[in-house]
Amino acid sequence: MAYQKLIDNFVLSKEIQDYIVYNIHSSKIFIYIVNFSNYSQDLKLLWDCLSVQEKTIAKTYRTGVLFKKYIISHGVLRRILSYYTNYLPQNIEFLYQNNGKPYLNENVQFNMSHSYDLVGYAISPSYKIGIDIEWHDTTLDICTIADLVFTPYEDLVSQQLKYRNKIEFFYDLWTIKESLVKASGQGLSYPINTIEIAKSSSNNKIYLNNEVSQLAQELFYYHLNIANNYSAAISVEHKINQIVYLEMNNQNNIFDHIRLEWIY
Repeated sequence: MAYQKLIDNFVLSKEIQDYIVYNIHSSKIFIYIVNFSNYSQDLKLLWDCLSVQEKTIAKTYRTGVLFKKYIISHGVLRRILSYYTNYLPQNIEFLYQNNGKPYLNENVQFNMSHSYDLVGYAISPSYKIGIDIEWHDTTLDICTIADLVFTPYEDLVSQQLKYRNKIEFFYDLWTIKESLVKASGQGLSYPINTIEIAKSSSNNKIYLNNEVSQLAQELFYYHLNIANNYSAAISVEHKINQIVYLEMNNQNNIFDHIRLEWIY
């Protein structure tokens, strides 16, 4: 019975599960943030959540750190999705786009990103979504890769900033652009240095060229507030009015607190 109780409350508390059931709405996006270190003692439970294919992939990693991060990131994702799909985590079947992005044969849309100690999950009940998280690496020489991320105008703006602000500006724009191309379904091969964010409108709306349909794709992007020294963003193919952050009780490694952010 104790083991079953642990399974029932693993990742999401009962109150959070109930909230999700009664509050899923197309105008809301659910954001889960996990610190890898909090789940190191739960590897066995998370391993059992993986598919056969994922277990095979996990075994290919040659370091213990990457092995553990793969199990945690994919195991927690499956546990979260199980509450939206009513499937056992290990029985959830992913389909894959041409660029390798996984999706479900369900209305629920999802995306995952991880950097350094954190992994983030974005869940949308209806609309395609992308998320990107980046840790601020202060040793990174931004000047050497600026032309891969910035438009000429954004590069000019960056050059006028002090170093600390330059770091934040770089990662803020990088995460927005990465989340946009992930939401669009076109993959990370999309030239993000052609996406102009610094001049975009105040309503966070942007249009991306779509190689498949040949039509401009309308997307909306939003900054996320997740942790110090991190930048994060989501992009959605429809305007939303609320971001729901699911916060973890680090003593119990369970999401048991909700923080709401209204979008105006």
